[in-house]
Amino acid sequence: MNIEEKLNISGTLSKADARRYKKRLEIMAMEQPEKALDAILSDPTPAALVQSFPRQDLYFLVNDIGVEDALPVLSVASSAQWGYFIDIEVWDKDRVDPDALTRWFDLLLKADPKRCVNWMVSDQTAFFEAYLARYIEVRVREKNEDPSDFGPGWFTFDDWFYIKHRELAEEKVEDGALYIHPDDRNDVVFSLLQTLSETDHPRFQSVLLEAMSVLSSEVEEENYRLRNVRLSEEGFYPFEEALGVYAPLASEDVADGLMKRAPVAGSAATPGVHANTVSEGDLFSNALAEVDEGETLASLQMEFAALCNRVISADQKQVQERAQLKGIVSKVCGYISIGLSLLDKGEKGPRSMGAWLSSCGLEEIFRVGYGKAMALKFKADRWRRESWLLGGGHPLSLLGEAWMGVMGGLLLNRPLFFDNYQTGALYREFASLDDIEATEAIFSDVEGLDNMVGFLAPDVALFKGPSLTLKSLLLTLWTPVWLGEADHSGPVDLDQVRRLLDEIFEEGKEGKRQITDAAKSHFLSWLSEAGAVPVEEVSHRLAGTLERLFAELADEYGPVTPHTLDARFVHFFILTPEEDLE
Repeated sequence: MNIEEKLNISGTLSKADARRYKKRLEIMAMEQPEKALDAILSDPTPAALVQSFPRQDLYFLVNDIGVEDALPVLSVASSAQWGYFIDIEVWDKDRVDPDALTRWFDLLLKADPKRCVNWMVSDQTAFFEAYLARYIEVRVREKNEDPSDFGPGWFTFDDWFYIKHRELAEEKVEDGALYIHPDDRNDVVFSLLQTLSETDHPRFQSVLLEAMSVLSSEVEEENYRLRNVRLSEEGFYPFEEALGVYAPLASEDVADGLMKRAPVAGSAATPGVHANTVSEGDLFSNALAEVDEGETLASLQMEFAALCNRVISADQKQVQERAQLKGIVSKVCGYISIGLSLLDKGEKGPRSMGAWLSSCGLEEIFRVGYGKAMALKFKADRWRRESWLLGGGHPLSLLGEAWMGVMGGLLLNRPLFFDNYQTGALYREFASLDDIEATEAIFSDVEGLDNMVGFLAPDVALFKGPSLTLKSLLLTLWTPVWLGEADHSGPVDLDQVRRLLDEIFEEGKEGKRQITDAAKSHFLSWLSEAGAVPVEEVSHRLAGTLERLFAELADEYGPVTPHTLDARFVHFFILTPEEDLE
């Protein structure tokens, strides 16, 4: 959804700025990066056009084009845009990544060498000096000294200040980490010094003198603080602070007006890439379509961008391209949609979804949605501590593939929905209240089935085979009890399964076979006796789970004539080894 198309920002701009604003929207909408680059370079005023881009929009555009190919764009970008690239690219948490910094110094040198060094010594003085101090040694030649006394490796641009590249031990590089070969790094440092010397030699000498005494740790700490201040304006908070976006929030607090949205002024400088990545069809995009006021939409656009950036900070992800941003946007949209659904179900509803967006903060709505997923995760964590299955040291695989996938997603630090590749991934973020409710229903069945087997406390070691799950274990234990045979705690044979299926089915509606009420009642009574719990309590706690278990059993074996049942296709019962081999 292109929110910017609904805004009236261009009506407040000059004719030239309005033209650039329109051109910018067209460029950001282009799917082929080469065409976007051509559109910029063919513009009558490419510098003004590039500098009109919000910093984050330009960052994604340059990375989509390819940084090396986008050097003409970087050459006309503003100093603030350059600073944003450095802030995003060269920090690894709270430490500077020297290889990344070298790479970007090299790129900016290629883009515009004189402007690059002037920008460094004027806007990034201490940062630049600390970088030089890391990689070079400096000596000032006295009048009576001969350069040959310095030894090999020293070079000079003025026969006064002599410079030598430091020999540093090569650090071990993790997979995927950027690595600059020492020779390449030395070439970049030399180019920086040479360009600075040619551009402003007195400043060059001053920088070298200061680099000899700079305290790199203090410079890095101060630059990290300033970087956080700058990025917080875009929504990129420090990790510890950004984590607050995942703090659960009750829908009642939002619905009661305790968390009203504070309007944020939108402008042509508001990044649009986040909002324009929102897909059609979910609850959030439909709610946005209901908002017609340009001022409110502009505010929502800026708020949405800041929220996405805060999630990026909390997840500690490096998001460089719009394809990567799409995953973050999808996650944020999903939890906002869940939050809107929960607000609409509350006692303060009904209210239009657009009205909720206009009156409540997007972050608060997101936290309501995420809180619902976390509430389910907390239940799963409690189940893990108290369950018969995991408490007895049994593997999660006893739940069966589908249920194990669902529970595995809930037991992650940040819960995920088990999609089973329905949309191309095994796990994904929860995207709607339907995802939450479907997962909650399966968790309820897992909890119920675990309780049932816990009543019986069987020796799992007696049961083996690929069909071993809680479902098959429970039905296998019940089979001889229903048949009135001597109770035993082991696998059953195929004849017992055939006789059970022949007795527990009856003709249902439209000729579809269904399990009799007598069989279901017998099962409940058996569990009640095994657990020494009244039948009414067992029914109250487990009736839904039991109903779904028998529904699965009916779907699987209802269409089958019992005496023709083949052992190879029996998955709901654990057969004796002899039967499994047939």
